[in-house]
Order: sequence, then C-alpha cells, then structure tokens
Amino acid sequence: MSAQRLEPMTGCGILGALKCVAGMPGVLPMIHGPLSCSSGHRLALLYAGVEPLLPTTNVTDPDIVLGTLDRLERALEEAWARYHPPLLALILTCATSMAGEDFSRLLLAYERRTGGRAILVDGSALAGDELTAPYEVYRLLCEAWALTQGTGPDIVLEGLARTDYGSAWEYPALSALVERATGRTVLPGLFSGMDAADPRQRERYNRARKYQMGLLWKNSTQAIPAPYGIEGTRSFLESLCGPGGLTAEGAREHLDQAAAMGPLAARLKALAVPVAVESAGWQGYGLARFLSRELGCRVLLSVDQEIPDIPWENVCEEFYEDVGRFELVELMEAFGTRLAFGSSNIQADGRWGYIPLFQPVWRTVEAEGVLMGYEGAQRVAQALLALAEGKT
Repeated sequence: MSAQRLEPMTGCGILGALKCVAGMPGVLPMIHGPLSCSSGHRLALLYAGVEPLLPTTNVTDPDIVLGTLDRLERALEEAWARYHPPLLALILTCATSMAGEDFSRLLLAYERRTGGRAILVDGSALAGDELTAPYEVYRLLCEAWALTQGTGPDIVLEGLARTDYGSAWEYPALSALVERATGRTVLPGLFSGMDAADPRQRERYNRARKYQMGLLWKNSTQAIPAPYGIEGTRSFLESLCGPGGLTAEGAREHLDQAAAMGPLAARLKALAVPVAVESAGWQGYGLARFLSRELGCRVLLSVDQEIPDIPWENVCEEFYEDVGRFELVELMEAFGTRLAFGSSNIQADGRWGYIPLFQPVWRTVEAEGVLMGYEGAQRVAQALLALAEGKT
C-alpha cells in the first residue's frame, strides 16, 4: 500500500450520503450498523445547520452473526412512531452491507404499513467512498419522488449541498450571480433546500433545467469546473445560458470585473507565486485554473480523483490524487508553497499563508467569505498580492 492511501483525502460513503441528505426537508437519515458509525458522522448534520439527530440501529457483534433484520424492523417502527418522516434514508455500513441480508423486503413492508417512502443507500467501502456516494443517493431520491430533468426557464444548480464547506457564503452569491447573468430564476437544488415532499415545489423543480456540479460534477456531461476567477466565472455562466448568451447586465458585469482585475493580474504574473490547492474536483480544478491561467501562479493541485476531460497539465504544474496530510505537506514544502487553499489538514503556521477552502471530515476552521465568482476573484487576487509583496 502506498503512503498516499494511508490517510486518504476523503471519507467513506456514509459521509458522502449524509452530506446529501442532511438538512433535506422531510428526510430522516438512519444508520444501519454499529453505534460508532453513527456517532462518528453526526457532525455532517451540524454542517447543514440542523440538530445532530442521526438514529442508528446499534448493531452489535452477535447481531452480525445471528442476523440484523429483527433489530432493523424495530428501529423502523420506532422511527415512524417518533418522526413520521416523508422519506427515510437507510444507510448501510460495512458490517451490514457484507451481511447480505434482504433489507429491501423490510423497507417495502415499512412503506406499505406507513405510507411513507424509504430508500436504501450502501454507504460501505464496498460501494465506494465519500464522493462516489452522492450520485447514487441522487438517483435514489429522484426515483423515490418521481423527479425529472426539465427544460423550463428556471435553473437548478444541482449537487450543491447545505453541508458544503462555505455554502452559507457561496450558494447565495452564486445564485445571485447566475440570475443576473442569465435572466433566469435559480431554484433550490435537491440537496440545498428543495422540499420534495411538497407537490408544488416538486412540480416546479421538475420543470426546471438541472445543472450538475459540486457533489455530482463527476457524473455531469459538462466539464465546467467551479466558477473561480474572471474568465472561469464567465465560462461557467455561459454554460448555463444556452443559445441566448449572457444578459446585457451579465456581459457588462464581466467587462467591469475584467477591467478591475487587469492591474492585479499583471502584478501577480510577474511574481509567479507558488500556490497549493487541496480540494474536491469541482472546486479544485476551477481554482487551480484561475490561479495558473489568470494570475500566473505556479500551482500544485491535490484532488480526490483526476477528471480525464480536463488534462491536469492545463490547470497546474504538479498534480496528485487522494493524498493524505503528511505526504501532501512534504510535497507542498518541496514545491516552495507560499499560499495554501484547502482543509485545516494543510494549515501550517510559519510555512505558508492559508485560506480555508475545503474540509474532508472534521471542520476546525470556518470559511472566511466568498471565493467563487467575480467577488471571490478579487478577494483571492488581493490576498495573493498582499502575501507576495510582504504586506501580511
């Protein structure tokens, strides 16, 4: 086993599933497995701004040997009696996934008995990791609620979740930016506040055009990464506009922002600042592209998984997949990093400047403000220039 895999960048599928459903109106996640698998991931609900309620079936070693169905059946009855959830998301752990029991039979009986809906998500390492789980969860939710891909005038930025790091800053700013540039209304996505149990919201959601990004980006047909920088933001917005292009307000905003960025970019290109970026793919590729192409930085990029549609050579100088903290810090030191964007894993006082961007599992540093879009581009460029010219 290589050192890269000893401390992987991302967590297990349980965390990926919870990142999607935590805070979704009308959805109750339940862990079918040991208590440790539930207690270890309760923070995901806090990330979504909801109480850390995460019921578990509390499976023990004897249950794995004798069978877990009786315990699950009692848990399903209690969940309905206490919460009456419109939809229950049952998440399997490694222990229960390997047991191979007929969990679907109990969920069908639960649906017939209660009138509620239920989905079964395999959160085990056998099924994938934190960033492979979201697409399967999205598919199951669409199937449960009969959700469709529409062609109407409204837009849904699907795959952005309430649990995303910095979502309280980024999502409102991004939605407003898209509305100005496209002249269309941005509706909440399935993971970001849409109440699928409400027929009226579900009907409007079904008519809207969906764009997969964030947690769903790896399965998207559009290889447009996150909107960082001036040109990166314009590329992102144009991918949403369709044949009509940007609105007059959107085109004017781009020209104004490009003019404001010009002098900053010119000064930074002369400095070629070494910068490291640690993040999930959608964010990481977008930020690295901005730093290298628009600001002339030397960029080291570490993401969960390479995206073949975007050759890494086009966005960074050095590229690494799924690298844990200890090796990544060594790579960053050898690279001569001056500024690091990423999780608190790579925060190292005295070695380089640090801007929080991403948090794989444990959050010890909170986001500081908008980094995407035109507003974020100015913030990033100013921070880089202050560091490079010794003003911080």
